[in-house]
Amino acid sequence: MTAATSPDVDAYFAELAHPLRGVAEALRELLLSAHPDVVESIKWKAPNYAVAGADDFATLNLRRPTAVQLVLHTGAKVKPEHPELVVDAPAKLLKWPGRNRATASFASLAEFEDARGALEDIVRSWAAQVQA
Repeated sequence: MTAATSPDVDAYFAELAHPLRGVAEALRELLLSAHPDVVESIKWKAPNYAVAGADDFATLNLRRPTAVQLVLHTGAKVKPEHPELVVDAPAKLLKWPGRNRATASFASLAEFEDARGALEDIVRSWAAQVQA
């Protein structure tokens, strides 16, 4: 089941002039299907995803023209009280810059498609573990 899109994010993508726009659009589709209660918005000048009733869980970083980065998190601020998120990820797919914060970068649509299956499982698991 895919969550409804946001008019603000629709407008963002309509104006997006990024060499890897296809990767960003594919990630958007993946994130919207991660959980039945996904809500998308623009936050930090980028597409952001949350589970309704819980906190943010993902943001797209489109600042670099050479890659699209998916940032998995538990909101804007570090939450020491949030339980440790556990995901099963293939080696080298995720980087862990901090507790309950992971990133995955894609420099081409082919690179994203190679990781899609594993990434769907990771994002679904991550979204299910995020708490308010």
